[in-house]
Amino acid sequence: MNLKEQLKTFSPIDLKHMDRVKLLRRSDTKYLISKKIISDLLPSLVRDYLILEIDGNRIASYHTAYLDTPDKMYYKHHQQGRNKRYKVRFRTYVESCLSFLEVKLKEKGKTNKKRITSTQNNSLDEAQKAFLSKWINEDLEQLNTSLENTFQRVTLVHKTDRERVTIDFNLNFVLKNQMISLDEQVIIEIKQSRVNRNSVISKLLRSKLIRPFRLSKYCIGCILIDDSLKYNRFKSKLLKINQIQNVWNS
Repeated sequence: MNLKEQLKTFSPIDLKHMDRVKLLRRSDTKYLISKKIISDLLPSLVRDYLILEIDGNRIASYHTAYLDTPDKMYYKHHQQGRNKRYKVRFRTYVESCLSFLEVKLKEKGKTNKKRITSTQNNSLDEAQKAFLSKWINEDLEQLNTSLENTFQRVTLVHKTDRERVTIDFNLNFVLKNQMISLDEQVIIEIKQSRVNRNSVISKLLRSKLIRPFRLSKYCIGCILIDDSLKYNRFKSKLLKINQIQNVWNS
């Protein structure tokens, strides 16, 4: 049974019923697996999870444009291991043509995301600047597109718990005329109001000896696209990514 056929075995949930798991302030737990493992996991989740369906689609396409300063300050804060760090991005949900400007704050293991409906232009408009100035202190004129990515996502929602699970695959990183593709890697992210290691999917992954794996798409993409960046904090993660598919040359 291929992926699309497996996804049909889940009962659907639509966007208007997703409010209870919006979780803009939450705890995230990520895992990195190979694409071939997904088919082994999904049958064990059908009983407890619903699948997000939009206009008949159970696989959604995403486009993200990350903003950073010319010297990649936000990347450097991650590389330096700062406890409080930001990402600024435009996130577009391709099929529904919805686009948001987002500020994602990570502090003490908690994720707090703020966003407004907004479309990316050549430069930030006044509404976008007003929004960003509430949450970040940088000179907004310095922000520009530092990386883009595209990927496909399946979203599962626990039937009773405040838990959402995203499964991201077919990940591509793009900057100008460069593109790096992660064809075999899959990122699973469990999003909860508070970490619960005994949730259905957490226990399933643990039973398969799949351990949590902290991973920033933005930081990994920056390293793969720009080999001049310092990456010592991420070296073990890059080696793990290479075990699935060789995409990084040290």
